[in-house]
This record gives sequence, structure tokens and C-alpha cells, in this order.
Amino acid sequence: MNYYFAYGLSIATDISFPELFVIPFTAAPDVSVSIGKVPAHLLEKTKDHPLNIFISPTEYLLPLGTIAHYYAANGNEVIIEPLPDADEKSIRLFFLSNAMAAILYQRRLVPMHASAIYTNDGIVLFMGDSGVGKSTTVATLQAKGHRIFSDDICVPVQEDGILKAFAAYPMMKLWKDTFEKVDLGNYNEENRIRPELEKYHKSFAESFDIQSQPIKCIFIIEKDSSLNTDLVRFVSIQGIEAFKHLQYYAYRLFYIEEMGLKKLYFELLSKLSGQIPVVLVSRPADNTTFYNLTDTIESLIDKLSIESN
Repeated sequence: MNYYFAYGLSIATDISFPELFVIPFTAAPDVSVSIGKVPAHLLEKTKDHPLNIFISPTEYLLPLGTIAHYYAANGNEVIIEPLPDADEKSIRLFFLSNAMAAILYQRRLVPMHASAIYTNDGIVLFMGDSGVGKSTTVATLQAKGHRIFSDDICVPVQEDGILKAFAAYPMMKLWKDTFEKVDLGNYNEENRIRPELEKYHKSFAESFDIQSQPIKCIFIIEKDSSLNTDLVRFVSIQGIEAFKHLQYYAYRLFYIEEMGLKKLYFELLSKLSGQIPVVLVSRPADNTTFYNLTDTIESLIDKLSIESN
């Protein structure tokens, strides 16, 4: 049996997940993952979904093409039924994304589509639409000496009145051209995340933390085609304006309504927009380097650190 830590949860499984952070034997793991036969349907009747996903507040069933069928229940159990000749990397990838998102929502936790780095006394989150450059921004900041906290997903929690977040797992997923843009060295073909994607894993296990960390600031990155090539624009937003921007960045956002969690999500958004500084950062749509963007972000982080002292 293998034991891992991801998304703030301990996981026990007979499947090997090289992407995950290994922990010692755990007598009562939060989640058990096994290979087996998934149910043909959920116990509770659900409405038809265009993506062929079946969701209730306590169950989740995903029959996924030629890869695998996934079943998640009660926030503590996942069954994976691989299909013949399925690629193992793809099987693991959709477990780590779709099935684990369902587990988190079943546990009434809201995963946010956010990358993050450490700062002096907590973490800084980066949100934005897919393709806006969150992972590339974090990779650029790492190249400039910053430590990565999480790539792509963070799980906010409130502990002792403080908003904190857990990291997902210690792997970045970067497009092939990012390695050249950010001077990360050569990508390794063995680390391709799926056979048909030119996207590659890059480990940051050396900085991975199983403890939740205080959220100090949120940067929302957006592309703006009206900006000149080298110009980066930023503005602090708060209250309802911050709420409106943050509402789009739950991970697998459509699960929330299907699982009856809109109230829970709005409560989280209210806390984030009310307690955490939020900065909207606009970058040129055709920008080929992230150094101007990260220079701006670094100066803003330094300013926030000075103001909090």
C-alpha cells in the first residue's frame, strides 16, 4: 500500500502515483483509492449532463472515453476502472484533477484554480483563466529565486480565524515552449503528462509543504489586447468588485451547482474578497516573456510585505 498527501488530505492506495508526496503509513487515511469495477449508475437519480458526468452531493461517476471510469463517494473513496490499453499517465492525471475535485467538494472544501508561491509570512495566489500564464508566472518567479507552494490548485480553509490554503501536489505542468521562455533547461520526454500533449511535469518536491499556509494576497492575471507589448497594468480591487472577479476561479466550477454547494462557495468568496488583498493584473495578450510581469508582481509583493509589518 502507498500513502500520499495531496490537497490537504492523506491518501492510501495500491496504485503508484509518482506525482504525489509520499508520507508514512497512516492508520486512518482521509481517502482510499483502488482499482475496481465502478457502479453502473449513482444511487440518487441525477440529471443528464452534456459531458457525460453524473453528480450528486455524495457521489460522482465519470465514464471517460478510452481512459478509465472514475467513481468517488462520500469524500473518502475513489474507484478507478481502467479501460483496455489505456495510458497510465492519463489515468493518473484525470484522477488527480476530476476525481479529486469531486472528493474535495464532497468534503465541503472548494478547490480554487490557483498557483502560488511563498512569501515572507504566508503565500501569494495567482488566479486567471486557463492559458493566461499562471504556471509560467510561477515558473518565472521560481527561476528568480522564489519557492513554489502549489501549481494550478489551492484549497482554502479557515483555521483559527485565518484564511489559509493547502497545496495540491508537488508537480508543475508546463507547456514545451515555457522551458525556453523561462530558461528552465531541457524538458524530459519521460515527464510528458499525456502522450498527445506537449506539456511536461516539473517537480518541486523540495519546497512542498503538507501544512496549510496563510493567504497574504491574490493576484488575478488577465490578458489585455489593448496594452503595448511591454506594459503591465495593475489595480487593487476589493469588496463586491473582488467578489465578482474571484467567482470564476473555483476548480471544476460547474460541480458546485450540481452538488448544491453555491451557498458554501459564496461564503468562501465573501471571506476571500473581504479579508485578503486582491490585485487585478493585466498583461499584453502577445507578450512573449513573463519577466516584466513578474518584476511588477515582485514589487507589489514587497510593498504588501512592508505595509503588513
